Amino acid sequence: MKIKLFTLSALSILVCLAAVSCRKYDGFKHHSSGYYYHYFTCNENNIQPQTGDFVVVNMGLRTQDTVISPMTQNNMLVDELYRGDIFCALRNMHLGDSATFIFDGPQFYDQFLGMGDYPYGKAPIYVDLKLLKILPKEDLEKAEERYNEQKKLLRHIEDSLILDYVSQKHISTQTRGLYCTWNKKGSGPKPEKNQTVQILFRGYRLDNTKFDSCMNAEHPLTFEVGKEQVARGLDVMVENMCVGDQVTVILPSSYAFGDKGTEIFHIPPYTPVIYDVELLRILK
Repeated sequence: MKIKLFTLSALSILVCLAAVSCRKYDGFKHHSSGYYYHYFTCNENNIQPQTGDFVVVNMGLRTQDTVISPMTQNNMLVDELYRGDIFCALRNMHLGDSATFIFDGPQFYDQFLGMGDYPYGKAPIYVDLKLLKILPKEDLEKAEERYNEQKKLLRHIEDSLILDYVSQKHISTQTRGLYCTWNKKGSGPKPEKNQTVQILFRGYRLDNTKFDSCMNAEHPLTFEVGKEQVARGLDVMVENMCVGDQVTVILPSSYAFGDKGTEIFHIPPYTPVIYDVELLRILK
């Protein structure tokens, strides 16, 4: 009889604790790992992300009364940084789900965001999440293999692409190992290292696709020679020009955007580029 009474008492306590837990944040449920959650959309038939998958989410951070930051996040799903963190919450979501999660503010700010001291005291942090995309780990690995194969091919054919181009354009002049054509000769001085120069330029690929330009003489590109503030080949070329010169120069990837390319200009790895350059002036 005493054992039955004890069991009933224990059950009553658990029920009470669960009720208090739910009332702490109205409309939110408590997860066993520590965070609270409320789903607005739940697609139980859709896939869930696994460790190693790449996820794309819309994420908004706020306290109960202060918006901190809306953002779109691209993250690889990793094992938990700490018990009940945002990665644990993401693993419980389905593709297309939207929900709000409540985490310990100082812990989230420091251990997930890596931003140190939490500026909102002990207030919990609300994270609004919508799971937009899941890229499975296996697909990422296959994409990486294709990317590496493409890099090998581009590296292999780069020299022949440059030689074909200079042959078609009848370019034979080289300056510091760079193929170039003087379109106009100036009569001014040559810049020296550490001097500040102003130039006009147009950058394009071998297929004549433009990726960058600065052709407004009132707002030219200004940089210091030899300080790696521009593409290495552009730096080298300008150092060998006189004020007033107009030059077309072909830059191999080693003098331009290298074995990584650049997402800003959508240039793949090992891609040669061309610059039309005019040296306007040397600033004192």
